[in-house]
Amino acid sequence: MTDLDQRIADTLRERAEGAVDTDLLTARAVGAGRARRRRRRVGASAALGLVALLGLGVATGGGLPVPARWPHAAPAAPPPAPDAPVAAVSPELVGSDAGVLHFGVDTTRARYLGWESGRGVESVVVEVTGGRRVAIDVAPGPTEVEQARHEGMIYGPDRTASADFDGRVERLPPAGPGGEPGWVLRWRIGPLHARAITVGPDDTAVRTAVGALRMDHAHRCPAPLRLTALPADAFLTRCAVNVVNFPDSLDVTLTVAAPGEKLMDVRLERHSEFGGGRATGNRTIGGRPAYLHPGGEELELLGIPEAHLTARFGRPGQGFTESDAITVLAGARIAGELTRPESWD
Repeated sequence: MTDLDQRIADTLRERAEGAVDTDLLTARAVGAGRARRRRRRVGASAALGLVALLGLGVATGGGLPVPARWPHAAPAAPPPAPDAPVAAVSPELVGSDAGVLHFGVDTTRARYLGWESGRGVESVVVEVTGGRRVAIDVAPGPTEVEQARHEGMIYGPDRTASADFDGRVERLPPAGPGGEPGWVLRWRIGPLHARAITVGPDDTAVRTAVGALRMDHAHRCPAPLRLTALPADAFLTRCAVNVVNFPDSLDVTLTVAAPGEKLMDVRLERHSEFGGGRATGNRTIGGRPAYLHPGGEELELLGIPEAHLTARFGRPGQGFTESDAITVLAGARIAGELTRPESWD
């Protein structure tokens, strides 16, 4: 915990039984840390972290819950990117680089289950104490935040006006009989828009996950899949990694884009229970068998132990072509040990 974080926590505890005076809180926390911020750039990061905490504190009328220390280390997590700009200093860069997450979470409070960056939004899915999953999406604009979707969550109607990101927790009805309600918190972090969402008996998990958010940390979006060859004018626009059941399973999607709204999802799925898979192909890529699925919009490279590697490039005549998919799969490189994140890139 930084000195500024400690001052914020102390002030919140002092006023836990009454309304939070945000002017006083800002003056105490920021004023006392002003000299240090002159000496260290991280002060700017702490200032935006303060904005995030204030957004939640005002909504709840009290201090953030302090969860127990996470009992074990995360099995997979995006590694730090110490030279990359952080969201607290360069919020306009959030969602602009498929290779970088401009924020992170405190892994003593939350465990990574997935991360994603690109196409205007950055997201993490975390598990907090109690086993609840929470998805957090951050973007410069509200529309990009609302377009993010995560399996198993309840969303309700989209909120696409900045005024809707007011720091209040919204309860959503269960998806079906006997189900649990959804909980959504939308708030502003300086110029950024953020949404945290979960399913559970109450909103404790949402509050805990938001308390673990760190806007002064940047991370790489590592994946055990690298694309070394792309079609002309194409570029990597999205990196998404799902480690919910890691190391038993792993799901990676790299999205390739090109002018003309062309998109290609290159997906690596690994599961310990996958067998040998399809043995006979109807295409060849670099001397290896491949299979063009019926419909002509998905190409699979065969012969990868415990994993499937596919390129979904679109219907014939729309977007990328089979030839483009062959180029991408021919240049795909997969880490030798999929269950060892440190070897991924």
